[in-house]
Amino acid sequence: MKTKHYHILLLSLIIQLTAVFPAISEIRAKIVDLDGDISISRNGEFLEYDEIDYGTEILAYDIIQTGPDGYAEIAIETPVSPDVIVHIMEDTTLFMEHVIKKQSPQTSINLHRGAVQTRAAALIQGGQLNIKTDSSVMGVRGTVFSVVIAADSSLLVTCRDGKVQCSTDGKDSYIQPGSIYEADSKGDIETKSLEPEKIDSYISDWKQIRLDALLINGAVSLNHYANLYLQSAPGFLETFADLSSKQDIFQKWERIIEKNESISMGEATRDKISLSNGIIRLRSRLPMMENIYYTLYDLTAIMDQSDQVRMKLSETTIRTLQIYDKRRNEFKEKLALARYYFRIFLEIDKQASGQSLMPSSDLMENFLLDEPLYIVPPEPSLPRNSSF
Repeated sequence: MKTKHYHILLLSLIIQLTAVFPAISEIRAKIVDLDGDISISRNGEFLEYDEIDYGTEILAYDIIQTGPDGYAEIAIETPVSPDVIVHIMEDTTLFMEHVIKKQSPQTSINLHRGAVQTRAAALIQGGQLNIKTDSSVMGVRGTVFSVVIAADSSLLVTCRDGKVQCSTDGKDSYIQPGSIYEADSKGDIETKSLEPEKIDSYISDWKQIRLDALLINGAVSLNHYANLYLQSAPGFLETFADLSSKQDIFQKWERIIEKNESISMGEATRDKISLSNGIIRLRSRLPMMENIYYTLYDLTAIMDQSDQVRMKLSETTIRTLQIYDKRRNEFKEKLALARYYFRIFLEIDKQASGQSLMPSSDLMENFLLDEPLYIVPPEPSLPRNSSF
């Protein structure tokens, strides 16, 4: 299977502040606006419908998902910035995390699918605010910009305020109001001129063009990702089952975290050793499984719109998609719970290190610095006479 790694680093005008790093804590965030279908997973369990409303608190590693008519606006206070606003658009899935990376505080919004628009105030000196996707990392410095992922994994970045540096495979591009940045499903990059007042209509047209392309030959992508699902799901489920068999450890540490308690380094180290092998395996399998799951989530919806696409699917793909559809909610819960396992393990690792803010091992250092994995799908052909 061919893979490709690439990064997008977005930097606006950096405002240097003299503030020292605040104590590292969980992200403080709440919903300030919402509409339509929204779900939130916390600690591997989904909140009830009546628990999601104006003022609902959002914690680190909560997985937020909007439906076709869903929208949410999140106000975030983080050790790197006191004022971050994230507009979560329809058909979007993301979660937030805060870590120490090379002795610098870093808050990340991890975008699995869909679109967000972000406004960030100036950051503390050395602090980082990132938007991460499966293929990209976007570092923010006091700017307003949008990130959109199409169903075929294409990426569109637009900027409404500030200057933005985009770096891919060592090649730098700069965008600011008046230009945009695109990466197609194979990672090919292009910058274009665009007047700021035309951004909203361009995003809408761009998404429709990508959808039209998939409707033409979406069977190619469906066959590809169904095959990846068959290859990846068994290993993920085996690793997940191994960690789930140690639920007593996770439940113990959930209580410790909730009560803000500490235990002896020796006990924390024993728990860490018990979980480490499973966490290492999960770390190598979870990003791939998330990519496949959320891509199929959108691709199967497209298949339902096109009889021609369905007719071009192989028998193996049809059977695989039937299995995927049957286990879709189960997998959604397992992916959410897997992120919860990572969150618990981070606390175990910290206490096993004597409450050090830095990871105690190469395992956790590499985990926190994990590079995006880019799966290169067959690229659908664009409709003729398209300018996108």
